[in-house]
Amino acid sequence: MQKILVAIVAIALGLALAGPAAAQSQNVHGQVQSVQGTQLTFRSDDGRVLTVDMTAVGQEIQQALAPGMGVTITGSAGASPTQMTAQYIQQDSSDPSRGGTIVGQPTAQPSADWQKVHGTVQSVSGTTLMMKADDGRELTVDMSAVGQNIQQALQQGMGVTLAGFAGAAANQFTAQFIQQDSSAGAPAASPTTK
Repeated sequence: MQKILVAIVAIALGLALAGPAAAQSQNVHGQVQSVQGTQLTFRSDDGRVLTVDMTAVGQEIQQALAPGMGVTITGSAGASPTQMTAQYIQQDSSDPSRGGTIVGQPTAQPSADWQKVHGTVQSVSGTTLMMKADDGRELTVDMSAVGQNIQQALQQGMGVTLAGFAGAAANQFTAQFIQQDSSAGAPAASPTTK
């Protein structure tokens, strides 16, 4: 009964935070055309020209974008077919799956240090996240580079995947992206439906 209640709360929280867009999260690869404030004009690989709202993306990431740069945008469709709201933006140059390495970060470490870690939110205080990783580690996570909307949406007990770099100590992590399980493209309650 408790698992079912937790699943219902997780679904409700996911819908309240992201609305119908949570089920429509998508990855779109293409090329930056122009950047104006928090608005990005982007040509996707399939030829569409999209206007992308980057409000939820960290400012360091927004400021690093330049015309001609290849990027992958993770987000949801906007009000029209030519609009999109970004949650994450990854440059090809920092995407190992596209032959890139980690570059352009003031404290960049070798690309081998780029990690994804899944776990559960323990607490949030300002830009610091306490997370229990699936492997049992308790991590102190610096979220300074993550969009404020994403930081503010995090709640205790929420399952999340972090992408970023290991810190100076084994229990420290610097996040570049944080994705909630409920917006990862799978039904939020799938692990606890039985």
